[in-house]
Amino acid sequence: MILDLRKKKVNKHIKCPHCEIEYKPADIATTLKKGHFTCPACEGKIPSPSATPWKSTSPPGPVKKYLAPVLILTGVVTAFVVTYFLMSADKTTQAVKPVTPVIIQPRPEQPPARPAPAPPVSSVPAAAAVSDEQTDLPVKPAPDKMQIVERIAAEFQKNKTRAPEGDLVYRDMAISIWNQLLTNRIDAKIMIGNIKENISAWNYRQLVRESNDTWVVAKLSPTEKVAIETTMGTVIKPGRQGASAYFRGIEFDNPGQINRFDFLRKEANEVCRDADRMTKDWNENVAGKQLPPKEITARQSRLEQRKQDCENAFIALKEFESRAIFY
Repeated sequence: MILDLRKKKVNKHIKCPHCEIEYKPADIATTLKKGHFTCPACEGKIPSPSATPWKSTSPPGPVKKYLAPVLILTGVVTAFVVTYFLMSADKTTQAVKPVTPVIIQPRPEQPPARPAPAPPVSSVPAAAAVSDEQTDLPVKPAPDKMQIVERIAAEFQKNKTRAPEGDLVYRDMAISIWNQLLTNRIDAKIMIGNIKENISAWNYRQLVRESNDTWVVAKLSPTEKVAIETTMGTVIKPGRQGASAYFRGIEFDNPGQINRFDFLRKEANEVCRDADRMTKDWNENVAGKQLPPKEITARQSRLEQRKQDCENAFIALKEFESRAIFY
């Protein structure tokens, strides 16, 4: 029963108590420190489910029950034997035979021996006297980042569960791949944009409203990047037809940034859609119509307020404008 409980605990998703985003243990394994994970979204601490040790409640076996008395008895017997031999050695006396010193007379014709010359001191330090065999050790090659990226994309496509399309699904898949790249020490950015349109002539506001896809761009070297299309698990390399669209859009350094952007964009879209609806109603049912002045004033006031709410929502999104890439 304890084993089953442990299995359930291990297989359970880890949920951040601050932002309530769930993660797979494998995706945030590298952030584990002192019994806590670090949330990639809000950078808060998440308690590790395995931090609570399992205590055994089973009674001690017969071996553990008699182990301590046996060890104590063995120690007493050993001390007695050692004391006995030490006392016997003190009583034993050895007869020492007297030694007569022998004096050797030196020969007068033999000159005294000269001391042997000291060996020359080598000018090479000890650290430099390393054998060639030690300096020729093989160097372990660095892992190929392209192979790692292709493996992550293939495994993600193979293991992902089918889900209906949507901005939230695309974002979650991109965050999952971003976490795996970070675990393998590969710098990556999360991107949003529109790969089916040429956004070069767009402004930031249009890019925010018409972005409908999310993917990841991995940095293999200072001059080499590849994109990972999350829905198909495809690695998009520069030079491929249509590849340039995957390197344009709005880039984010971590999941926390794209989560905040999505929250602000959702709020702006709702407010601005409401303002568009009220504008259409004004043009069709108020403009040029004979209505009481009081009703016209009330409708106009509500419309102007909603338009201002829409502008304020896009002002909040200005903090991400510097991250937009149009070319």
